[in-house]
Amino acid sequence: MSAPRAGAAFLLQEAVAGLRRELAEIELTGTRGGQCTRAVLAVILSVIVALWLRLDAPWWAAISAFVSLQATAPSSIARGMLRIAGTAAGAALAVLIMSKLAEDTVAISLVLFVASAVGVLGLQVSNHGYAWLLGAATVDMVLLSAIADPTSTLEVACSRTAEVTVGAMAAMLVSILLTPAAGINAAPAARPGWGDLLGAQWPATQHAVRAGIGVMLVPWVWYWLELPSLAQSAVTIAAVMAVQSVSGDEEADRRQVEARATHRIFGCFAGGIAGLAALSLSFESFLPWLTTLAAGVWLCAHVQTSQRGISYVGTQAAVVFITMMIQQWGPPTGLSAGIERFVGITGGLLVVTAVTVAMLSTASDHNAETSTN
Repeated sequence: MSAPRAGAAFLLQEAVAGLRRELAEIELTGTRGGQCTRAVLAVILSVIVALWLRLDAPWWAAISAFVSLQATAPSSIARGMLRIAGTAAGAALAVLIMSKLAEDTVAISLVLFVASAVGVLGLQVSNHGYAWLLGAATVDMVLLSAIADPTSTLEVACSRTAEVTVGAMAAMLVSILLTPAAGINAAPAARPGWGDLLGAQWPATQHAVRAGIGVMLVPWVWYWLELPSLAQSAVTIAAVMAVQSVSGDEEADRRQVEARATHRIFGCFAGGIAGLAALSLSFESFLPWLTTLAAGVWLCAHVQTSQRGISYVGTQAAVVFITMMIQQWGPPTGLSAGIERFVGITGGLLVVTAVTVAMLSTASDHNAETSTN
């Protein structure tokens, strides 16, 4: 008999309580404090380099630095290299695809479905799953940007690759120079591979298809609701697609997806509120802005390293906070750009999450009904 299903309100209450405890236990020193500080240094370094190079989206370099920084130098290097390789491959594929599809929105939507499904499936079955995920996410980001501006495909593809490279390299450099020597790193668990996708790996295939459908529907829902900033919704695609392997127990999988969805949405709003509060300070010089950015990133990193099961709250909050705080090639000049980005990220997150959870719930209810009959 399956465990009772936890409602969204209960999951949110748990996440809020966990966040309060984490913030009450902040320590600037120690192993955890050191990792948070390294995350801040990686982000700041990536921002400075991205601004110096005048990259199109310096916030994406900062996000890449934040998520690439791991507890050990070898794991940071491995994650950074996979992120760079996946992004470069996805960018090249997106440019090739757009040269054939032009402005065919229906065909682009089908590509979004295939790319997203393959990326999520690769994350679950491949030993290089993170590269598969980033490749698919980059295809999605470039295509969604191209829907808004078809002439921007090559520029966006090159920019995303450069930004991810800067961010990942910053994280690897900081990790190599500042991470304390550790013991032998545990080898990552071997993945099952691409075989038997319609047999033993069928739950993973189903999960990937659901994620693909969710991403595919983003542009259609966007236009239907007449929401602004379709391209900004792409920022959250990687976070939405980064799902754990499914177990085959549909009720357990549904609870897991709902919990992670609740944490992502809560983190998104927490990061958005923090970003709006910071932007209201009206920065006029570089140093105060950079200091505020560093403080927010440190807190997000602290939550991301939580052992209370709310790490995704910190990750999603960091994505939103960074995206709102870094608007162009210097301190933000107002609230409007930050609010627009917050709407874009939140909208994309809600669309993909709602579709994925609804499909998983429908499948679970249908199977339960069938077994009862």
